Amino acid sequence: MPYPDPAGWVKQVETLYRAYDAEGVSALYTDDCTTRMGSRVLTPEEVHAHPQEWFDSLEDYEITRTFRAAYDDIIISETLAHYTVKEDGKRYSEFGVDIYWVNDAGKIYHKHTCEIVEPYGLRPLTDHDH
Repeated sequence: MPYPDPAGWVKQVETLYRAYDAEGVSALYTDDCTTRMGSRVLTPEEVHAHPQEWFDSLEDYEITRTFRAAYDDIIISETLAHYTVKEDGKRYSEFGVDIYWVNDAGKIYHKHTCEIVEPYGLRPLTDHDH
């Protein structure tokens, strides 16, 4: 059965990311969730560790998640973000597409993600990023 409010669910995810809420983001995933990032597959342990590692690595984080589609247990969103990486002090822009497999309770049990990351201001990453 599909999650009843996929657009609202995407807004909830956006809210957690804007709040740097690593615990809240990690709680979105089932205990056995895996994530495919290009040719890399994150184990459940890596999936749950990633939010804290991500938030600890950056500052000046701006993010917008846009609901794009849903069908059955799949929710698709786009992400547009800008942030500074603490390690190198450089600002970046990111455009990503996430495909989430979500159970009835709103928990992600599998995810595919694809992203483009470039130096901030190099070019618009989407047609709606200008």
